[in-house]
Amino acid sequence: PELRHRSQAADANGHGGGNCSDEGNREPTENYPPGHPKATRSLHVGRGARAGETCRRISLSPQFKLFTLAIVAIVPLFGTVGFMPMVMLSLDIEGVMMQLPFYLVAIWISVQFLYNFAMSQFTDPGSPVHIKPTYEAIGQFEMVFADEPGRPRVTQVDSDLPLLYAPNWCDHCAHWKPPRTHHCSFCKRCTLRMDHHCPFSGNCIGARNHGHFVIMYIFAFLGLFYSLALCAAAIYTFPTSKAKTSAAYAIGDLLGVKQSPATKWMTGITGFIASFALQIFIRTNLQIALQTIFTGVALAAVLSFGIPALCFAATNVTMLEHNFPMKEYVQVKSQVYCPLGPGFYNKGIHANMVELLGRKWLLRLLLPTKGSGPDMQAAIAPRPSSAGCSALVARVKQVAEEGVQQQVKSCEQLGINPGPEAKTSGHVV
Repeated sequence: PELRHRSQAADANGHGGGNCSDEGNREPTENYPPGHPKATRSLHVGRGARAGETCRRISLSPQFKLFTLAIVAIVPLFGTVGFMPMVMLSLDIEGVMMQLPFYLVAIWISVQFLYNFAMSQFTDPGSPVHIKPTYEAIGQFEMVFADEPGRPRVTQVDSDLPLLYAPNWCDHCAHWKPPRTHHCSFCKRCTLRMDHHCPFSGNCIGARNHGHFVIMYIFAFLGLFYSLALCAAAIYTFPTSKAKTSAAYAIGDLLGVKQSPATKWMTGITGFIASFALQIFIRTNLQIALQTIFTGVALAAVLSFGIPALCFAATNVTMLEHNFPMKEYVQVKSQVYCPLGPGFYNKGIHANMVELLGRKWLLRLLLPTKGSGPDMQAAIAPRPSSAGCSALVARVKQVAEEGVQQQVKSCEQLGINPGPEAKTSGHVV
């Protein structure tokens, strides 16, 4: 990433020197008579804002969270109660001791999945309200490095000061934000180490509940593949004499397809999906067919959302950092800031997961528990990886030898908010 420099000189319009306010660009508030086009537009905007606020409150309510929890519980509960007995019968697995391992695995996966999904909904993601910056007067947090033998102390160019994160003031919450902290416009609050806002869980995913979110996806994958394997085995071994169920014949009549296991497949994507579903109903009974279809739909959704979520967690990259890279800066010299690139905090899969799940990560994978909880110190003062440290030291050396590569006049161009005092004084601190 290239180095960037902010000058303290303000331009004629008052936009320089760190003045981050956009009040000068706003239109003055005016009162329009009834029937005026702008008055009508304001009325529509007001109604839209009220509707949006209503939707926001509903999605954040406990009732909505319980509703989504009930939706995601359909597949595991139906699979354990309605599907497992038919699978045992189809596979000719008889006796309590023979069936018990299959039921225990299904119950364990279901409980872990539902517990961690509920915890990601109802656990506070983490708030920075009571966290004070290292240098509170200027709102800057010190960058903390891992304690490695032989590592020299990294300081700013031409100074004994340590490397500092750029000041990051939240105008909405009126407090300083630690590194990797962001304000959620939907929850109307700041979240420590914010990954994203999950509309389905009705909560932000941050430092305190990100581990539950990741474990939820892990057991979603385990449960769906376990269900899919049992469905395939049940369909393959299902007796042909019992395959002609009334449900299959009813669906065949509805779609106008011959009632035969060897029926011709319909063309097109919709036809293929309908033919595939019909074949499942024809070749097995209602319970196994429904579980297979539910599993397929759920697996498609989990694959599309779960794979990126697990990849980001394994590399210690938040979704916001992936979608909006180079938005966080570290001060390497007075008024000189270096953007932090992707992978700056990637310390390896094991270290990243321990940071996310806590020291008792194995216990959390075995039992529905919080364990020791996440490493909150890493959420407040994240430590860069060895590669990130090396890259940063190289940038500090580059500034000392070559100077800066790009200059800007306003902190708005870098997305840095130096706080209300700096805005009032008209210069960047």
